[in-house]
Amino acid sequence: MTVIDALAALLASPLLTATELHEDPEAVRARFDLSEEELELLAGVPDEAYARVALDVAAKHRLVVAQAMPDTVTEVTARHRGLLEEYVTGTVRRPHPDDPVGAQRAAEAFLEHAAGRIPPGLVEFGRFELERFRLRRDEIAADAARYWHENGDPWQRGHGEAWIDHGVPVVPATVLVVSYDYDVTAPEAPAHLPEVPVTVALQRVWREPVRAFRLDPGTRDLLALCDGTRTGPRAAAEAGAHPAQAGAVLLALARAGLLVPRGGPDA
Repeated sequence: MTVIDALAALLASPLLTATELHEDPEAVRARFDLSEEELELLAGVPDEAYARVALDVAAKHRLVVAQAMPDTVTEVTARHRGLLEEYVTGTVRRPHPDDPVGAQRAAEAFLEHAAGRIPPGLVEFGRFELERFRLRRDEIAADAARYWHENGDPWQRGHGEAWIDHGVPVVPATVLVVSYDYDVTAPEAPAHLPEVPVTVALQRVWREPVRAFRLDPGTRDLLALCDGTRTGPRAAAEAGAHPAQAGAVLLALARAGLLVPRGGPDA
């Protein structure tokens, strides 16, 4: 423990209050391993100053969580009043070198805090939003999306339908396939989330919002086999799909940018 930990606890955690700092300073000093000078520094700040800064810290924390999960935060605020406020006023937000703003980590921590206190479907929707947020900020996905925006999609650069028959398809770095127990793509989500399992392909596109494609079970299984080790026909055979139907699906997936030839810019 350090003086920074003590200050963080005073501003954004129930672990320490200004009242405790004044009434039992020695206990506070021992708990946080403070020097006499550090204890005097903390105790010398007026209580109202701590209160004002704590409100500002909580407001910024709330904005950070909403940055990663805007629709989830709106729904939680509307239907589960007080839960988000309880979290942002009682939790220290710790930045990380890979997440300096802390939005991803703060959103993950909030979902853990909310689990069991909000409907499980809403937790799943929060995870869905968080995956979109991650993909939007993934540097490899961003580089590939920019490359294809500037140079044309791999399928469009002369591969055509022959590639489906003889090439080796792979899910690119711009695409993330995720499954949920609730229909996070429902028209009225997140207010109403049917308990229906869904698999979604998220796609990073240059200078556009992350796209979401709902996959039927057959397409999901076929896409999972496109890992860069099989030709299109072999993937179709292992998926138990009719060759002609699988070829049409693979072609549609390639045209949508959900599959690329092995050896593309992100391979």
